[in-house]
Amino acid sequence: MKNKTNFNPADILSKASNRTSSLNPFLSSENSTQHQTIDIPIDLIITENNPRKTFNEASIRELADSISQYGLLQPIVVRKKAGKYELINGERRFRAHKLLKSKSIPAVVKNVEQIDITKLPEIKLVENLQREDLSEADLALSLQELKNRHKETNEQLAKRINKSAQWVKTKITHAEILKESSHNSNADKSHPIYQIPTSLFTEIAPLDVSNRKKAIDYLIKGLEKKGDFPSRNDLREYVRPLKPNKQTKAKPKLSQLELKDLKSKLAKIKEKISVLQNEKAMLEETIRKFKK
Repeated sequence: MKNKTNFNPADILSKASNRTSSLNPFLSSENSTQHQTIDIPIDLIITENNPRKTFNEASIRELADSISQYGLLQPIVVRKKAGKYELINGERRFRAHKLLKSKSIPAVVKNVEQIDITKLPEIKLVENLQREDLSEADLALSLQELKNRHKETNEQLAKRINKSAQWVKTKITHAEILKESSHNSNADKSHPIYQIPTSLFTEIAPLDVSNRKKAIDYLIKGLEKKGDFPSRNDLREYVRPLKPNKQTKAKPKLSQLELKDLKSKLAKIKEKISVLQNEKAMLEETIRKFKK
């Protein structure tokens, strides 16, 4: 049996700035000679568990036009599954071919024994994380899914993908607010909430759920009116009165009976103090006479 593909999320992410086809763990030079590209019927390809939820239709159209003019420069990657082919890498290219009403698409078919099947969802996640055109919403949701898969803390996830803990924290917060909003993961991904950048979600985070909704509505209305979201400073001013105030401890209210009891105790203490002061004065006078 051939060795399974080694997979390290940190290695892939660290090379994201110099992204080439060789970064794809399924298209490495080691394996490319072992798998020839073949044309696979579009209707035999299934797409499952892709963490990427949003696709820019204009971008897909541009890719389709490019493919129509120049052909597909890089095949998609699939694996055999139940008589069909599961898409592992290349959903944008796959969607572009469907848009072109193509009957088939060039693909590299990977042998099952060369892939650790348990890591397929994670591989798709990391493939998403290194995409330049990935939206901030999808990046946040992908990171959250990666975190949940490994049951990691933000710090553990940050270490594994070579990012700062603060960076991971802001992305996870972004994902959590998206999930808690009325526009859940099954909602229309073209909704403006999925366009809100992480930096603005950071300002919303300290609010309670109802006020977060107000802040999100404020941002979306700004987008609809001016074609862009309000600035971070404008949002900061908007949410300032919505933030929870630190509650000062209220002074305990006393009943009339408790108040009368306290006054009685205070009177007794004053009486004792008076007696002690008199005794003190007498002792001082005795000492003064003794010294004479």
